[in-house]
Amino acid sequence: MIKLKKNGALVAGLAILAGLTVYAVLGPLVGGYDPNLTTGGPFEGPSGTHWLGTDNIGRDNFVRLAIATRYALVISLVSSVIAMVIGTGIGLIAGYAGGRLDNVLMRGTEIIMAIPAILFALVIRVIIGPGFLPLIIAMAIIGAPGFARIMRSPILVLRDRDFVVAAEIAGVRKPWIALSHLLPNATTPMLVNFASTASLAVLIESSLSFLGQGVQAPDPSAGRMISESMRYMQLDPLLIVLPAVLITLLTVAWNLLADGVQMALSPKAGNLAVPTRGRRRKKTSGAAGRAASGTTVEAGDAPVTADTPQDEAAPARV
Repeated sequence: MIKLKKNGALVAGLAILAGLTVYAVLGPLVGGYDPNLTTGGPFEGPSGTHWLGTDNIGRDNFVRLAIATRYALVISLVSSVIAMVIGTGIGLIAGYAGGRLDNVLMRGTEIIMAIPAILFALVIRVIIGPGFLPLIIAMAIIGAPGFARIMRSPILVLRDRDFVVAAEIAGVRKPWIALSHLLPNATTPMLVNFASTASLAVLIESSLSFLGQGVQAPDPSAGRMISESMRYMQLDPLLIVLPAVLITLLTVAWNLLADGVQMALSPKAGNLAVPTRGRRRKKTSGAAGRAASGTTVEAGDAPVTADTPQDEAAPARV
């Protein structure tokens, strides 16, 4: 059972993501303004009417930032899920099949990983076209090779284990062996990489939007808000600070979540202890009983000291 009190990174990451999710869902409703319509004067400061002020054409910053948060969360989450599914499948096939298929798949992932992420995303955008869905597809293709390589490593070790060999001898089909025997034993690093991939997706999406290739106008995005406000940086620095803080919070939250999951699933952290309450030792008699109670048992002329007694078996560490 995960000990949340001792895992500050996990708690902090979940708290930040939960707060941003609430803001993304309820922000536009609470603000009450259309994010793309002029609702005040330009460059108004924070007030009771506009909590975070307005931009250069009088649009409400509070509502626009909430919509930008919504886009960033959806893109990072959905693209990471798709990348994990595709990458897990590739790594599972490559690791279990081996041979030429393994070489072909791994060389393909290395080619994708060798290309800078921003450049690769721009190429995909040119091929597929602009839009929200192509942006998610681009993020998923960028993240999939990392999942494939992480999944392949434990599969190479697990495929020669006795339980896999026994299943093959028993006539179990290889796809079922891969899904029911190999996959459940190699999921821990995938969960950690999921949060890291989501953090990377936030940065790539913000960079593409800054270049005008991400979320398209008039819909707000943190990167686009920074790009549009650079010329007004000295006049109203808040226009750049707010989206920059949003990007920072999202990135830090996903990275804290990755660190927290790694700590929670680490055997050294003691969070995966298997409870053994209720186990009872069998009563023994004679020399065996005295050995179990920690007394000294005479074996000929040489005294042999038994182990220290324990009322209950210590929890096993996974």
